[in-house]
Amino acid sequence: MSLKDESSASVTDLAVAPSVVPISDVSPDTRVHHFDQLSDRTQQAIVDGSVSGHLDLDLETESTGLARGDVVVFTEYLLVR
Repeated sequence: MSLKDESSASVTDLAVAPSVVPISDVSPDTRVHHFDQLSDRTQQAIVDGSVSGHLDLDLETESTGLARGDVVVFTEYLLVR
């Protein structure tokens, strides 16, 4: 899946728990985070989420530095949605 295939999050999407999905390309204007720069809690959520797809973080209240539409460079590119 390409980031270009993803549409912007709608108001309805925001009620859904965050997830991560692998993508193949990243557009130049995408905010990218490197795994080793994330907090321990966020790193663990990314590790778990790379397997399950579910991101066990509250992007609205936790200070993760992540937002929907961001990409994390892990063993592959992971889109936060």
